[in-house]
Amino acid sequence: MDYKKTKSGLMYKIISSGNSSSPVAKVNSYLKFNVVSKLNDSVLYSSYGKLPGYAKVQPDAADYSPNEVFGMLRKGDSAITVSLIDTFIKRGLSAQLPPRAKKGDRLIVTFKVLEVFSNDSLAQKDYNAEMVKDQPRQQKEMQEQMAKQQQMIKEQIAKQLDELKKSGEVDKELKAMDTYLSSKKITAQKTGDGTYVVIKQQGTGMPLKDGDTVKVKYTGKILATDSVFESNTYSFPLGEHQVIQGWDEGIKLFNQGGKGTLYVPGFLAYGANARPPFRPFEALIFDVEILDAKPASPSGSQ
Repeated sequence: MDYKKTKSGLMYKIISSGNSSSPVAKVNSYLKFNVVSKLNDSVLYSSYGKLPGYAKVQPDAADYSPNEVFGMLRKGDSAITVSLIDTFIKRGLSAQLPPRAKKGDRLIVTFKVLEVFSNDSLAQKDYNAEMVKDQPRQQKEMQEQMAKQQQMIKEQIAKQLDELKKSGEVDKELKAMDTYLSSKKITAQKTGDGTYVVIKQQGTGMPLKDGDTVKVKYTGKILATDSVFESNTYSFPLGEHQVIQGWDEGIKLFNQGGKGTLYVPGFLAYGANARPPFRPFEALIFDVEILDAKPASPSGSQ
Protein backbone atom coordinates (compact mmCIF):
# COMPACT_ATOMS: atom_id res chain seq x y z
CA MET A 1 0.00 0.00 0.00
CA ASP A 2 1.50 3.33 -1.10
CA TYR A 3 1.73 6.36 1.13
CA LYS A 4 -0.67 9.24 0.59
CA LYS A 5 -0.07 12.90 1.47
CA THR A 6 -2.00 15.32 3.65
CA LYS A 7 -2.57 18.99 2.81
CA SER A 8 0.74 19.92 4.41
CA GLY A 9 2.66 17.18 2.61
CA LEU A 10 2.86 14.71 5.48
CA MET A 11 3.11 11.14 4.18
CA TYR A 12 0.70 8.69 5.77
CA LYS A 13 -0.67 5.18 5.51
CA ILE A 14 -3.81 3.87 7.24
CA ILE A 15 -4.23 0.19 8.04
CA SER A 16 -7.95 -0.37 8.51
CA SER A 17 -9.28 -2.68 11.21
CA GLY A 18 -12.04 -3.68 8.81
CA ASN A 19 -14.65 -2.76 11.41
CA SER A 20 -16.95 -0.54 9.36
CA SER A 21 -19.48 -0.49 12.18
CA SER A 22 -17.20 1.83 14.15
CA PRO A 23 -17.65 5.43 12.99
CA VAL A 24 -14.78 7.59 11.80
CA ALA A 25 -13.60 9.95 14.51
CA LYS A 26 -15.42 13.28 14.36
CA VAL A 27 -14.02 16.75 14.96
CA ASN A 28 -13.73 17.47 18.72
CA SER A 29 -13.84 13.77 19.60
CA TYR A 30 -10.84 12.19 21.33
CA LEU A 31 -8.60 9.33 20.27
CA LYS A 32 -6.92 6.99 22.72
CA PHE A 33 -3.96 5.23 21.15
CA ASN A 34 -0.64 3.48 21.57
CA VAL A 35 2.19 5.16 19.74
CA VAL A 36 5.77 4.47 18.68
CA SER A 37 7.93 7.29 17.33
CA LYS A 38 11.23 6.66 15.55
CA LEU A 39 14.01 8.75 14.10
CA ASN A 40 14.89 6.61 11.11
CA ASP A 41 15.24 3.13 12.72
CA SER A 42 15.94 4.38 16.25
CA VAL A 43 13.01 4.29 18.68
CA LEU A 44 12.52 7.63 20.45
CA TYR A 45 9.42 6.72 22.43
CA SER A 46 6.90 3.91 22.83
CA SER A 47 3.71 4.05 24.88
CA TYR A 48 3.27 0.27 24.88
CA GLY A 49 3.25 -0.92 28.47
CA LYS A 50 2.88 2.70 29.60
CA LEU A 51 0.22 5.39 29.64
CA PRO A 52 -1.59 5.54 26.25
CA GLY A 53 -1.72 8.75 24.27
CA TYR A 54 -4.83 10.93 24.01
CA ALA A 55 -5.51 13.54 21.33
CA LYS A 56 -8.39 15.73 20.26
CA VAL A 57 -9.43 15.59 16.61
CA GLN A 58 -8.87 19.11 15.28
CA PRO A 59 -10.81 20.71 12.41
CA ASP A 60 -8.83 21.05 9.18
CA ALA A 61 -5.47 20.35 10.85
CA ALA A 62 -2.60 21.08 8.48
CA ASP A 63 0.40 21.32 10.80
CA TYR A 64 2.65 18.63 9.30
CA SER A 65 1.98 16.26 12.21
CA PRO A 66 -0.10 13.12 12.92
CA ASN A 67 -2.94 15.48 13.94
CA GLU A 68 -3.83 15.62 10.25
CA VAL A 69 -4.84 11.96 10.05
CA PHE A 70 -6.73 11.60 13.34
CA GLY A 71 -10.02 12.50 11.68
CA MET A 72 -9.61 9.64 9.20
CA LEU A 73 -9.47 6.85 11.78
CA ARG A 74 -11.82 4.42 13.47
CA LYS A 75 -11.41 2.41 16.63
CA GLY A 76 -9.00 -0.43 15.87
CA ASP A 77 -7.30 1.33 12.95
CA SER A 78 -3.56 1.80 12.78
CA ALA A 79 -1.65 4.52 10.97
CA ILE A 80 1.89 5.39 9.99
CA THR A 81 3.06 8.94 9.33
CA VAL A 82 6.41 9.92 7.85
CA SER A 83 7.74 13.45 8.09
CA LEU A 84 11.02 14.70 6.66
CA ILE A 85 13.46 16.58 8.86
CA ASP A 86 14.39 18.71 5.84
CA THR A 87 10.77 19.89 5.65
CA PHE A 88 10.71 20.84 9.33
CA ILE A 89 13.85 22.92 8.81
CA LYS A 90 12.57 24.52 5.60
CA ARG A 91 9.33 25.55 7.31
CA GLY A 92 11.04 27.01 10.37
CA LEU A 93 9.86 24.20 12.67
CA SER A 94 13.29 23.21 13.98
CA ALA A 95 12.12 23.70 17.58
CA GLN A 96 9.84 20.66 17.14
CA LEU A 97 12.68 18.36 16.12
CA PRO A 98 13.92 15.58 18.41
CA PRO A 99 17.54 15.68 19.62
CA ARG A 100 20.14 14.40 17.14
CA ALA A 101 17.81 14.96 14.17
CA LYS A 102 19.65 16.18 11.08
CA LYS A 103 19.05 16.82 7.41
CA GLY A 104 18.08 13.71 5.50
CA ASP A 105 16.48 12.02 8.52
CA ARG A 106 12.88 10.86 8.77
CA LEU A 107 10.51 10.97 11.75
CA ILE A 108 8.23 7.94 11.66
CA VAL A 109 5.20 7.74 13.95
CA THR A 110 3.12 4.56 14.18
CA PHE A 111 -0.01 4.43 16.27
CA LYS A 112 -3.00 2.17 16.89
CA VAL A 113 -6.39 3.57 17.94
CA LEU A 114 -7.63 1.86 21.10
CA GLU A 115 -10.80 3.89 21.59
CA VAL A 116 -12.68 6.93 20.30
CA PHE A 117 -14.45 9.14 22.86
CA SER A 118 -17.21 11.51 21.78
CA ASN A 119 -16.38 14.20 24.33
CA ASP A 120 -13.79 15.50 26.77
CA SER A 121 -15.41 14.18 29.94
CA LEU A 122 -15.38 10.58 28.71
CA ALA A 123 -11.76 10.90 27.60
CA GLN A 124 -10.77 12.48 30.93
CA LYS A 125 -12.46 9.72 32.92
CA ASP A 126 -10.60 7.07 30.94
CA TYR A 127 -7.32 8.98 31.25
CA ASN A 128 -7.72 9.15 35.04
CA ALA A 129 -8.31 5.39 35.18
CA GLU A 130 -5.23 4.74 33.04
CA MET A 131 -3.16 7.03 35.27
CA VAL A 132 -4.11 4.97 38.33
CA LYS A 133 -3.14 1.76 36.53
CA ASP A 134 0.14 3.26 35.33
CA GLN A 135 1.19 4.80 38.65
CA PRO A 136 3.20 1.79 39.92
CA ARG A 137 5.22 1.75 36.68
CA GLN A 138 5.81 5.51 36.88
CA GLN A 139 6.98 5.23 40.49
CA LYS A 140 9.32 2.39 39.62
CA GLU A 141 10.71 4.31 36.65
CA MET A 142 11.23 7.42 38.78
CA GLN A 143 13.06 5.39 41.43
CA GLU A 144 15.28 3.82 38.78
CA GLN A 145 16.08 7.25 37.35
CA MET A 146 16.86 8.60 40.81
CA ALA A 147 19.09 5.62 41.55
CA LYS A 148 20.91 6.15 38.26
CA GLN A 149 21.35 9.84 39.03
CA GLN A 150 22.62 9.05 42.54
CA GLN A 151 25.14 6.62 41.10
CA MET A 152 26.39 9.24 38.63
CA ILE A 153 26.80 11.77 41.45
CA LYS A 154 28.59 9.16 43.59
CA GLU A 155 31.01 8.37 40.77
CA GLN A 156 31.64 12.07 40.15
CA ILE A 157 32.37 12.69 43.85
CA ALA A 158 34.71 9.69 43.96
CA LYS A 159 36.55 10.97 40.90
CA GLN A 160 36.94 14.46 42.37
CA LEU A 161 38.14 13.03 45.67
CA ASP A 162 40.69 10.86 43.90
CA GLU A 163 42.03 13.91 42.04
CA LEU A 164 42.29 15.87 45.30
CA LYS A 165 44.17 12.98 46.92
CA LYS A 166 46.63 12.86 44.05
CA SER A 167 47.18 16.62 44.26
CA GLY A 168 47.98 16.41 47.98
CA GLU A 169 45.02 18.61 48.96
CA VAL A 170 43.35 15.91 51.07
CA ASP A 171 46.46 15.07 53.09
CA LYS A 172 47.12 18.77 53.66
CA GLU A 173 43.61 19.43 54.97
CA LEU A 174 43.49 16.33 57.17
CA LYS A 175 46.84 17.26 58.73
CA ALA A 176 45.58 20.80 59.36
CA MET A 177 42.41 19.47 61.00
CA ASP A 178 44.40 17.07 63.21
CA THR A 179 46.60 19.98 64.28
CA TYR A 180 43.59 22.17 65.05
CA LEU A 181 41.81 19.52 67.12
CA SER A 182 45.00 18.70 69.01
CA SER A 183 45.61 22.36 69.81
CA LYS A 184 42.07 22.67 71.20
CA LYS A 185 42.40 19.35 73.09
CA ILE A 186 39.36 18.04 71.23
CA THR A 187 38.99 14.27 70.93
CA ALA A 188 37.01 13.40 67.81
CA GLN A 189 36.45 10.24 65.81
CA LYS A 190 37.29 10.34 62.14
CA THR A 191 34.74 8.80 59.83
CA GLY A 192 34.25 8.26 56.12
CA ASP A 193 36.71 10.23 54.02
CA GLY A 194 37.71 12.59 56.81
CA THR A 195 34.79 14.10 58.72
CA TYR A 196 35.65 14.44 62.41
CA VAL A 197 32.77 13.91 64.85
CA VAL A 198 32.37 14.67 68.55
CA ILE A 199 29.32 12.91 69.98
CA LYS A 200 28.07 14.79 73.04
CA GLN A 201 24.81 12.87 73.25
CA GLN A 202 24.27 9.68 71.23
CA GLY A 203 20.48 9.95 71.21
CA THR A 204 18.01 7.29 72.30
CA GLY A 205 15.99 7.11 69.09
CA MET A 206 16.50 5.10 65.92
CA PRO A 207 20.03 4.69 64.50
CA LEU A 208 20.46 6.64 61.27
CA LYS A 209 21.28 5.18 57.88
CA ASP A 210 21.30 6.19 54.23
CA GLY A 211 17.81 6.91 52.91
CA ASP A 212 16.40 8.03 56.25
CA THR A 213 14.88 11.51 56.28
CA VAL A 214 16.41 13.51 59.12
CA LYS A 215 15.59 16.89 60.58
CA VAL A 216 18.70 18.63 61.90
CA LYS A 217 19.00 21.78 63.97
CA TYR A 218 22.44 23.26 63.38
CA THR A 219 24.79 26.17 63.84
CA GLY A 220 27.53 26.49 61.24
CA LYS A 221 30.85 28.20 61.93
CA ILE A 222 33.96 28.90 59.91
CA LEU A 223 36.78 27.00 61.58
CA ALA A 224 39.51 29.58 60.91
CA THR A 225 37.61 32.44 62.58
CA ASP A 226 35.15 30.54 64.83
CA SER A 227 32.50 32.90 63.44
CA VAL A 228 28.89 31.79 62.95
CA PHE A 229 27.65 31.99 59.36
CA GLU A 230 24.26 30.33 59.80
CA SER A 231 21.85 28.80 62.32
CA ASN A 232 18.81 26.95 61.05
CA THR A 233 16.82 23.72 60.86
CA TYR A 234 16.96 21.52 57.78
CA SER A 235 15.34 18.25 56.67
CA PHE A 236 16.93 16.01 54.04
CA PRO A 237 17.35 12.37 52.98
CA LEU A 238 20.61 11.09 54.41
CA GLY A 239 23.27 9.76 52.03
CA GLU A 240 21.64 11.09 48.86
CA HIS A 241 24.08 13.94 48.22
CA GLN A 242 21.59 16.71 49.00
CA VAL A 243 23.94 18.18 51.59
CA ILE A 244 27.71 18.49 51.84
CA GLN A 245 29.59 15.21 52.05
CA GLY A 246 30.70 15.95 55.61
CA TRP A 247 27.06 15.91 56.73
CA ASP A 248 26.21 12.72 54.86
CA GLU A 249 29.17 11.06 56.59
CA GLY A 250 28.97 12.57 60.07
CA ILE A 251 25.24 12.60 60.81
CA LYS A 252 25.09 8.79 60.46
CA LEU A 253 27.07 8.40 63.69
CA PHE A 254 24.11 9.67 65.72
CA ASN A 255 20.75 8.28 66.72
CA GLN A 256 17.57 10.31 66.64
CA GLY A 257 17.81 12.88 69.45
CA GLY A 258 21.60 12.93 69.31
CA LYS A 259 23.75 16.04 69.70
CA GLY A 260 27.33 16.76 68.76
CA THR A 261 29.76 18.61 66.55
CA LEU A 262 31.05 17.95 63.05
CA TYR A 263 34.48 19.21 62.00
CA VAL A 264 34.46 19.21 58.22
CA PRO A 265 37.59 19.71 56.09
CA GLY A 266 37.02 21.96 53.09
CA PHE A 267 37.18 19.18 50.50
CA LEU A 268 34.16 17.57 52.22
CA ALA A 269 32.34 20.92 52.49
CA TYR A 270 32.08 23.31 49.53
CA GLY A 271 35.44 22.50 48.00
CA ALA A 272 37.17 24.54 45.33
CA ASN A 273 33.92 26.15 44.13
CA ALA A 274 32.95 27.62 47.51
CA ARG A 275 31.20 30.99 47.37
CA PRO A 276 31.32 33.86 49.89
CA PRO A 277 31.40 33.89 52.85
CA PHE A 278 33.59 30.84 52.29
CA ARG A 279 37.02 30.68 50.74
CA PRO A 280 37.95 27.74 48.50
CA PHE A 281 38.40 24.62 50.65
CA GLU A 282 37.20 26.43 53.78
CA ALA A 283 37.00 24.09 56.79
CA LEU A 284 33.74 24.31 58.75
CA ILE A 285 32.29 23.40 62.14
CA PHE A 286 28.67 22.37 62.72
CA ASP A 287 26.98 21.97 66.08
CA VAL A 288 24.10 19.62 65.31
CA GLU A 289 21.04 18.13 66.99
CA ILE A 290 18.99 15.39 65.34
CA LEU A 291 15.44 16.59 66.04
CA ASP A 292 13.61 13.91 64.08
CA ALA A 293 14.19 10.94 61.82
CA LYS A 294 11.95 8.88 59.57
CA PRO A 295 13.14 5.56 58.17
CA ALA A 296 13.38 5.03 54.44
CA SER A 297 10.42 3.12 53.03
CA PRO A 298 11.07 -0.45 51.80
CA SER A 299 10.72 0.73 48.19
CA GLY A 300 13.37 3.38 48.72
CA SER A 301 10.96 6.29 48.20
CA GLN A 302 10.57 9.02 50.78
